[in-house]
Amino acid sequence: MTKPDDQYGLLIEPVNRYGTEYIEVRVCRRDNEREHPMGCPSDGDNFYGYGTPKHLLGLVVDGLGMRGFISDTGEPSYIAYDIEFHDVHAISERKLKSMAKAIRKVNAKVEKDEAREPGDKYMALAKALKLSFAVERIKRLGNGDDWRWMSVEEGRNRYRALIEEAVAAAIARKVA
Repeated sequence: MTKPDDQYGLLIEPVNRYGTEYIEVRVCRRDNEREHPMGCPSDGDNFYGYGTPKHLLGLVVDGLGMRGFISDTGEPSYIAYDIEFHDVHAISERKLKSMAKAIRKVNAKVEKDEAREPGDKYMALAKALKLSFAVERIKRLGNGDDWRWMSVEEGRNRYRALIEEAVAAAIARKVA
């Protein structure tokens, strides 16, 4: 019996790095055995028995996502980076080619959809890779994290809301 394909989606997470608030989105996967999202197979194939869907075979998506931060110089605002790879710790020529293929596919969708605003880029990323869910990490004290599972569209709305909340908090801190 073959293992059913895992689902792939986007993890949305506010992160504080050295006093700067970031809102990050990155590709993750989910299988039927766990209640939390996981990283993606780094080789982009089923060689190790991962249930990679056919449309993602040959693409490395581990580390692919969007990152942006709240700038508090002048009027606080959200500064978003392009869709790119983060936290890639090892790379081979084969993996590099598969990463380039994945990011070309996503960037083509961004250009086709004329996505400029972070929420629109989020949707272009999800559509280009045919992602099926969004999940937000809800940090809690003590034993582990909670997870809010959503549709891709609900995730886009949550991503936009997190950005608005972070900018509003930065403005409130500046006024205080």
